[in-house]
Amino acid sequence: MKNLCYLNGEIKSINDGVIGISDLALQRGYGVFDFGRTYNGKLFHFDDNIERLRRSASELHLSLPISKHEIHEIADQLIEESDLETPSVRLILTGGYSYSIPVLKRPNFIIIPEELPTYPIEIYDRGVKLITVEYQRELPHVKSINYLNAFRLEPLRREKNAFELLYHSQHGVTECPRSNFFAFLGNTLVTPSEYVLHGITRNLIIKLAANQFQVEERMLSVEELHNVDEAFITATSKRVIPISKIDNTEINNGSVGHRTKAIMRIFDEYTEEY
Repeated sequence: MKNLCYLNGEIKSINDGVIGISDLALQRGYGVFDFGRTYNGKLFHFDDNIERLRRSASELHLSLPISKHEIHEIADQLIEESDLETPSVRLILTGGYSYSIPVLKRPNFIIIPEELPTYPIEIYDRGVKLITVEYQRELPHVKSINYLNAFRLEPLRREKNAFELLYHSQHGVTECPRSNFFAFLGNTLVTPSEYVLHGITRNLIIKLAANQFQVEERMLSVEELHNVDEAFITATSKRVIPISKIDNTEINNGSVGHRTKAIMRIFDEYTEEY
């Protein structure tokens, strides 16, 4: 199997895809990324990934050096030539080279095809545990390469045997480091609307769920977590994963509820036909 990447206008072996040590992504953690996947061999809502990357870049005064059409063509070529079983694509835009004050004129643009991460079927059948942590991401609407806090808290996540962290702040419950959070209060599906990154899967779930449930995008207080009837998280690679426990509180008696199962079914049906 070929291991390829795109770097600044060239497709090359991933072993030859290198950037210099003066790049601001290394020197200052200055850069953005996005991550897309395929269903049935086709990139899934990839325009949304590219547009979100463009918005993130713009917030950091960076610009994508090639067009959306070119990104599509390159990603398709990399997927085809890399011969991956379940392809995904990582887009990375770095700050570029600078030794002092950022120039912000020549970012490095990288596209990497990857094998999609997989998760055990048991977590979809039984649900997973989250632990709450007080933290608010800087520039939450920007998909930054900065995952410093998530890595810092990785030992805690493992110690508590949790699948993910669930952030909260003065703005209420927000998000997980790599996922969006949803909760059912009765038949109403609630998800935080502000101070979060709006995920591609999140946005799609909101649209699909509205056909069966009342959906509210609003602040969700930490206190409300004790009263939720069901909960789940969403992400590009994870799809819809049920939550069976938050901290020491079991959700739906520790089992996957029928509303969450309905959301999972709706989403799976959509992707099967994509």
